[in-house]
Amino acid sequence: MAFKPELEPNENLTLQIAFKASKNEVFNFAVSNRALYWPAIKAIVLKGDPTYFKRIRNDEISEVCIRRLPPHGLWLIAALMVLVGLATTILMLVPLVTQEPGEHRVSGWPFAITVGGILIPFAAKGRLCLEVRTQNKAFRWKPRLVVDKASKKKIRTTFESIANACEKSGLRVTRI
Repeated sequence: MAFKPELEPNENLTLQIAFKASKNEVFNFAVSNRALYWPAIKAIVLKGDPTYFKRIRNDEISEVCIRRLPPHGLWLIAALMVLVGLATTILMLVPLVTQEPGEHRVSGWPFAITVGGILIPFAAKGRLCLEVRTQNKAFRWKPRLVVDKASKKKIRTTFESIANACEKSGLRVTRI
């Protein structure tokens, strides 16, 4: 198995999770009393699975941070979606309202884009990110954007279990 941490002698595994974010995406993560295991992909693999656990020793880690992601980028995308959806809806319906002769196509896509633009800010609210900072590198995991409360709760409980395991192993954990 690719995501099986190779523990050193007298090293105890505190937490190992395989968070299934979607059908194709699984986030694997493990914490022991001496190290943190982050998923990684080998650069050159001729045969077999290129995924493995990158071992980051506790003395290399300066901070484990669970923080909220700023929603400004998603707000911008939502505003653009609403504007484009409304503009294409108006352009699509003008020939029908003015009763221009000829055949006119009406599609549901502009309405769907408008509604999607309205819903994105609500989905972006409270989105979290896991960040592990070392002296020279930062590892980040941003779960996919989810809409339903059950998925948001599952992500939040996963982050809480990771934070608790990191605190138990003696790492500094920041919740922002």
